Amino acid sequence: MKRPACFIACLILLFLIIYLQLRPPDPFSDDRIRGRTITVSGTVDDKYSKNSSDYLIIKDTAVISGLQSAEKGKVIVKLKESEEDLSRLPVTGSGVCITGKGMIFSEARNPGNFDLAAYEMVRGIDYELYDAVILSEKTPGFNPRLLDEYMCRIRENLKDTACLIYGEEDSGIVCAMLLGDRTGLSDEIKDGYRRSGMSHILCISALHISLLGAGILKLLRKIGMNKTAAYILSFIMITLYGRLTGSGISTIRALITFALIMTADIIGRTPDILSSLSAAGTVILIIQPLYVLDSGFVLSFTSVCGIGILGPVFKRLMPVRGAVADAFRTSVSITVFMLPVTLYYFFGAPLYSVLINLIVIPLLAILLVSALISIVTGCFIPLLGDAASIPARVILSLYRSLTGLNDRLPFSLVTSGRPEIWQITVFYLIIAGLIIYDCICKYPDQGSTGRARGIRLKRVIWITGIIFGVLILTVRLRPFLSITMIDTGQGDCHMIEIDKKTVVMIDCGSSDIDRTARYRVVPYVRSRGYDRIDYAIVTHTDEDHISGYKEIFSAEDHLGIRIKTLILPDIEDKDDAYYDLAYLAADCGTSVVTVKAGDEFELHGLKFECMNPVEGMKYSDPNSASVCLLLSGFNDRFRALYTGDTQNEGEEVLNNALSGSESCHGITLLKCAHHGSAYSTGEDFLSITRPAVTFISAGMDNSYGHPSKALLSRLDEVQSRVFVTSKSGAVRMDVYGKKIKIHEFIKTKEDRYE
Repeated sequence: MKRPACFIACLILLFLIIYLQLRPPDPFSDDRIRGRTITVSGTVDDKYSKNSSDYLIIKDTAVISGLQSAEKGKVIVKLKESEEDLSRLPVTGSGVCITGKGMIFSEARNPGNFDLAAYEMVRGIDYELYDAVILSEKTPGFNPRLLDEYMCRIRENLKDTACLIYGEEDSGIVCAMLLGDRTGLSDEIKDGYRRSGMSHILCISALHISLLGAGILKLLRKIGMNKTAAYILSFIMITLYGRLTGSGISTIRALITFALIMTADIIGRTPDILSSLSAAGTVILIIQPLYVLDSGFVLSFTSVCGIGILGPVFKRLMPVRGAVADAFRTSVSITVFMLPVTLYYFFGAPLYSVLINLIVIPLLAILLVSALISIVTGCFIPLLGDAASIPARVILSLYRSLTGLNDRLPFSLVTSGRPEIWQITVFYLIIAGLIIYDCICKYPDQGSTGRARGIRLKRVIWITGIIFGVLILTVRLRPFLSITMIDTGQGDCHMIEIDKKTVVMIDCGSSDIDRTARYRVVPYVRSRGYDRIDYAIVTHTDEDHISGYKEIFSAEDHLGIRIKTLILPDIEDKDDAYYDLAYLAADCGTSVVTVKAGDEFELHGLKFECMNPVEGMKYSDPNSASVCLLLSGFNDRFRALYTGDTQNEGEEVLNNALSGSESCHGITLLKCAHHGSAYSTGEDFLSITRPAVTFISAGMDNSYGHPSKALLSRLDEVQSRVFVTSKSGAVRMDVYGKKIKIHEFIKTKEDRYE
């Protein structure tokens, strides 16, 4: 059998995918641990610094007090006080007793959000202790982990040196590329590199390992060492480097691949990239099967698969010689093969990444060598380190220019949204069919006059197949109207999609989630395939309703989202937050308009009627002056009512307006006012509206007790189905004519209303 390693790896991968689909693993979720003081004992497995705080990773933990649990696991410990020197912390391999407050890792609350709980589950970590204090420490007489301790200290010294030489911004990039430490990377840098298709250089990859390994091997051979000994010694040194960088997934894969390639060369065999990759993947999945759920694992292996699978085909289709042609073919191979997973994890594809990487990749070797020499020599002779860093700093400056240029080019990032699994499957089936066709239909002999014609025909078939596959990935089978209550914690954010063309957002903010736009709202918007918000409506200017808008307007790149029109309430009592938001929007080129009771606008047949605030009316508090919108006209039976935080006079205005119109009786969807407060959405209001479905946006374990039991009782009396973000996460209502489907992100059930 040719390439048995590939066959075995495919079988293991298929088995794991089927098994994990049938029995998906659950992250650690013992709520008893949340906020409780717990004392544990265990062994120090690793330690690091992040954002001026010191962290320990403790394995084989046993709970001593604070919780009845016999399970042993792995825990992250955030120490209360920073030592500013990791050498002062317990050495790796020592036993410790630690007390601190427990914290459960947060799950994704909306589609497209990063799932920290699943990420830590793959790493084998159960929960975190914060504000922790070390009670006791016991260093073993014989410490088999002493090498890891030295590696940890060396890594921190190199990191500190990089900060001194390169400054805050560039040192984060250097440490990510050379040390596998991404803690110094800002979100802006990561997003900029992602938008330009350069994010692959921000982690330890096969390119890093091969460049370093080849350099060491060449040096050893030059000093006269025989081939076998040079290979063995270079592999040992590369393995130590891998341990220094933390032994991430991509590093382990690169080390195994490098070892197999060297072994093949020693025994006189031709190294095969796919067999080496399959062997590496098999080893990793045997050690930790859950890595199949890790985005880093998937992206790392998919990129190399692109080189091994499509590289030879594109070399035949584009038989042009030269380093530039080789780099172009490699870049195209990776881009095409990774497209489905790129869209799945990042919701878009950088249009100019192939061209940008033609500049980035050739310079990467110089950058790595310069950066490595600079931080190593800088530990001993700072002046020499500064001199050695000049090429690296010039290249990093060029990379910054490329990301800036990419952002200024039109359509630099094509946002198509997250494809479904069936779309990804169809795409790879098309690629498989094209490869089978390429194998069956052999190329004519070199001297044949029909060879050029055959290559042209195959090019047309391949281009047609790939275009068809891309179209499949971007198809979105959606209803005319989708309404999503996005989970922003204790805040409000609702997104309305009309005819897959227009996006309306009502409020965007939170009082308990930091950077809610970046981490919760924008990822969801982009996962749905949008890079814009056509109309952003502000019901009122409380922070929990506008903080996300402010975040988007204030970000240099606007978080990849363009807001075309901002709609504010037309009120007399405007506060500073009102003017600040309006000025921020205007500075970003966003149109700013106001709305009051009686105003209407229509989008693709869906009518938005403003019912509050009333022009010239004095309200006792800003909440009562919230913008209230009635959505109707899509069909004879569907109506949605958005009420902001309205109460008191505002609710009386609604009661009067709604009771005077027969068509307003019987609301399909009610966005409950004020996060489910007991002092809003009264009996008179509910007797008029009688909502079939009620959305309530409230944070988990919020201090206000939202939603109140009194309100829930009132909603139960009118037989309204209630959905709360604190329990369901994001909730989406899809309207199909006279049928409605409701999807809860946290819960898996699906309700249908006729």
